Amino acid sequence: MRLGSHPMNPYRLYLALESGTSFCTGISYATAMVYWVLAGKLNPLELLLLGTGLELSYFIFQLPTGVLADLVSRRLCTLGGLFVIGLGLLLQSASPAFAGLVCGQMLVGLGAALNNGAQESWIADELGHDQMTGVYLRATQFGLIATVAGSLLSGVIALAGLYLPMRIGGTLICVFSVALGFAMPERNFRRAPIEAGLRRIVTQAGGMLADQTRSAHRAIVAVPGLVLLFGMTFFAGLWSESFDRLWGAFLLRDIRFPQLAGLRPAMWFSVFACLVALLGLGATEVAKRRTERLGSDSVVGALLLLVLAIGTGAVIMATAHSFAVAVAAYLAVSLLRPVYYPLVDGWMVTRIDRSVRATALSAKDMFDSAGQIIAGPVIGVIGTLASIRIALASGAAAMAPAAAFIMAASRRIRPRVRGTVAEAEATEAAEAGTA
Repeated sequence: MRLGSHPMNPYRLYLALESGTSFCTGISYATAMVYWVLAGKLNPLELLLLGTGLELSYFIFQLPTGVLADLVSRRLCTLGGLFVIGLGLLLQSASPAFAGLVCGQMLVGLGAALNNGAQESWIADELGHDQMTGVYLRATQFGLIATVAGSLLSGVIALAGLYLPMRIGGTLICVFSVALGFAMPERNFRRAPIEAGLRRIVTQAGGMLADQTRSAHRAIVAVPGLVLLFGMTFFAGLWSESFDRLWGAFLLRDIRFPQLAGLRPAMWFSVFACLVALLGLGATEVAKRRTERLGSDSVVGALLLLVLAIGTGAVIMATAHSFAVAVAAYLAVSLLRPVYYPLVDGWMVTRIDRSVRATALSAKDMFDSAGQIIAGPVIGVIGTLASIRIALASGAAAMAPAAAFIMAASRRIRPRVRGTVAEAEATEAAEAGTA
């Protein structure tokens, strides 16, 4: 049941939802690294554990919250997720103490798990059609533009206090989620009958978990070499966690910022966040056009070159001693990263049967999260006992096995051409009949 009596047009509301959320998170996180490093004085291990707390929380709650969205309400999960994210940001702004920051990050992970998938499923239900790619792309573009605005504002706000961007961003997200409750409809969702009660929902959740587990096993069995692809995403996730959590501390503590036009570190990070968002806006468009133009056999070559280029950029940054080289390497990696994900997804889609495709894509994300969770303590210990520079280089080294897994998987996982789809489906049906 919606809270208000005058719901907005769902498409416009979805664009406003994506833009507003991106604007608030841009305010909150553009200068978060400065707050953690300068105000919290966190060491590399503590910085990595912040990411581990967020990823672990997201990983644990992703399935239960997905079941909740499918069985109870996608609208409520979307609104509740935003509110919990806001609470997590407010908790972090209350004190830079490590314990409070970790708890805040775990709340953000829970909120992201509630929101992720529910928001996209809600708009698909409300619009009532399957051609959602254009809607999602347009929302992403609106979100990136809003991120630029929020990031610029973050640097200005941080001049009055490093904790203020998170406090203001968290407050705005909480207020935004409550306001959305009065305008956000849910007219096409069919929830479980109320009389079924909690026991029915729990039973259905258990059945969905069992079905997902069986589907994941069937996907791995049905697609030779799929585990190799998961290995690639695991090592890529390991690298991304080390890079995301340490690049800012590396610039603040090892490289140091130049005295240019009186810019403080918070303003530098605000500018970096804007540049990354703008680069992401262009990179996603290039990736879209390139994946449409390239054949399936060409994508794997582009993906391999991309992984090697990202690894090289990360190594250059780790070994840089000048501000200009370190920033150039960071921006180069940030430009390439948005291209990586659509290439991986597009490559998988052409090689995996549609009956297990969604499960395989979800499993890929889980392996990526597992790599990030494991990377936190390991790379953090290296950074604390040795140096941030060595920790960044150690994380970049993970891209070498990722590239090896790509080459091995490309030989094992072949494209599913039209002539073989029917045969594969017939074989799977025969196997199911004899099971």
